Amino acid sequence: MRRRRSREGSALIVALWVVGLLSLLVTCFAFDAHVESRITSFYRKRRKAEYLARSGIEIAELLMNRSEEMQKNKSTDAEEEEDKWHDQAKRLAEGLAVRSLKHKLGDGVISLDIVPEPARRNANLLKQEDWEDILETGGIPEDLWPVLIDSVLDWIDRDSLERADGAETDDYYSQLERPYKAKNGHLDTVRELLLVRGFSRAVLVGGSVQDEDEDGVAVPGIADLLTVYGDGKVNVNAASMRVLMSLPEVDEVIAGAIIEEREGWVDEQGQKEDSSFTSVNDLFARIPDLSPTLRRYVTTSSRIYRITSVAEVGGVRKKVWCIVRHGNKQLTYLRWKEEEAPSSGRDRDRPHDEVAEVPAEPPATDTENTR
Repeated sequence: MRRRRSREGSALIVALWVVGLLSLLVTCFAFDAHVESRITSFYRKRRKAEYLARSGIEIAELLMNRSEEMQKNKSTDAEEEEDKWHDQAKRLAEGLAVRSLKHKLGDGVISLDIVPEPARRNANLLKQEDWEDILETGGIPEDLWPVLIDSVLDWIDRDSLERADGAETDDYYSQLERPYKAKNGHLDTVRELLLVRGFSRAVLVGGSVQDEDEDGVAVPGIADLLTVYGDGKVNVNAASMRVLMSLPEVDEVIAGAIIEEREGWVDEQGQKEDSSFTSVNDLFARIPDLSPTLRRYVTTSSRIYRITSVAEVGGVRKKVWCIVRHGNKQLTYLRWKEEEAPSSGRDRDRPHDEVAEVPAEPPATDTENTR
């Protein structure tokens, strides 16, 4: 009887161990299935977000085609009333930017920005006095200007002659720990400035820079003021306050007056009255205190645009941004980039296209996709 009870106790212990092991296996399988399900769901949402972001580029092309029709006076009032894209297309036709356009499509939402690229200043065409205005607007300490300006002008010019505070291959770049050659040609991207002597990430996108007294100075940066496209003239219908303030003899008051005037007003009936500038003469007629030299620096229309399309599906975000030239209802892609978009935090609401060009470390080559 004692032996039989011992065998029964041993069998019970074995049974309990078997049940425990089976429970553990079932739990592991369930956890693996749950993880795989979450991963599959994430990739499904990311793929949807990717195609939605690309769809945003198609919407932008539609709006630009509609704006071209409006400029040629081919759209009728009836068509305008039925066209839900009319207001945004009209802004583009008037040289204005379209920002934060939301469009729900399927399971996701597309956020679209279409900004004339000449709303920034072409870094390849800036002269010394222009760079001084740019660096002042960017809050860069004045004692750093000589090195920055001479170095970027040496980088862009065709010769190998070093300016007083500049840098060329033999005297500077070849002496670095990871040597390379001065380009002696136009910048291909704004982030290429990171290769130029004196230009740090803080100078471009903001942060702390050290002046000659070795004190840290917080600066907003200059990347949002610059482009490498266009003829060098700034579209005053789309330029930001900071870009306008980087123009000759344009202070905060004049820049604010330009923005207020171009954005229009609401009449007594509550109707929006558009008042974008139709020409440079129109700008000078409506803003009386402008310097005559400003005529060489500004325009009121654009054919090159920066399109930023951010799609979100179930909390997963994907961004596509590109530089395009538009004409005769056709887009020519000058640059194209796809990347993940921040899903939370302070970077989520920052202008996506301003920081995208600047990596944490200087690149040896530009590896972005170009179309």
